[in-house]
Amino acid sequence: MKQAVVVCHRGASLQAPENTIASLEGAIALGAEVVELDVRPSRDGILYVMHDATVDRTTDGSGRISDMTSDEIDLLDAGHWFKETFKGERVPRLDAFLDTCKGRIGTYVEIKEGDPAEIRDMLAVRGMLSDAWTFSFDQAIRAEARAKVPDLRRMVLYAHVGSVERAVAQGAHILEFHEDDLEENLINEAKQAGLITQMFYAGSERAVFEKAVRCGVEQMNIDQVEIFKSVEKELLATV
Repeated sequence: MKQAVVVCHRGASLQAPENTIASLEGAIALGAEVVELDVRPSRDGILYVMHDATVDRTTDGSGRISDMTSDEIDLLDAGHWFKETFKGERVPRLDAFLDTCKGRIGTYVEIKEGDPAEIRDMLAVRGMLSDAWTFSFDQAIRAEARAKVPDLRRMVLYAHVGSVERAVAQGAHILEFHEDDLEENLINEAKQAGLITQMFYAGSERAVFEKAVRCGVEQMNIDQVEIFKSVEKELLATV
C-alpha cells in the first residue's frame, strides 16, 4: 500500500464555498495534489467554474448561467451563502482559476457544458496538460473530447463502461469507481491494463475509506480529506 493522490472535490468545499478561489486555496492548504472543478459557459461564451446549471444555490443571484452575460456573473456574490466571512467571493472565470492553480496543484475538469478543445487549449498554454484530465456526464461531450483533444487525458466511470476492457477500448486514462462497484480484483485488473484507478466518495464513513486503501486505489476524489488521510495513515502504519 502507498499513499493515494488526493483530489479535492469542488475544492475544499467543506471549509469554503465550492468552486471558488477560496475553496481552491483551501485544497492547496489541505495538501491535495489535485482540485476537481466544474465548468460552464456564460451566454457570451466565457467559461466559469460552476457546478449547477443555475446560479441560485451558490450565489445571491438567480437564473441559468447560460442565460447570463459575463458582466452579470462577475457581479454575483458566491460566498455569502456559505458563511459571512466569504462575502464578496466571486464566481471564478476559468482562466483566473487555472492561473491560480498553475505550478501549485493539478486539475480535474468536469465539463458540465463547454468545448473540450477550448479547455484543452487553456490548459496547454499554461503548461498544465500533464497534470490535468477531464470528464463529462454528457455523452456528446465525452465523444467530442475523444475526437478533438486526444492529448487531454480522459476519465471514464466504471458505472458507465461496465468493464476494464471497455475503458481501455475508449482510450481512457483514468477509471473511476464508486462505493457500490469498488472491488480489489477490478482495481488490480485496471492497473494491469495501464489505467489509473480513482474513487469518488462524497461521504465520511471510515469503513469505505479503509476499503479503498486496502484495494489500492491510486486517487481519491473526496470531500472529507482529513478523515481519509487519518484512515490511510493508520493503515499504512500497520504495513
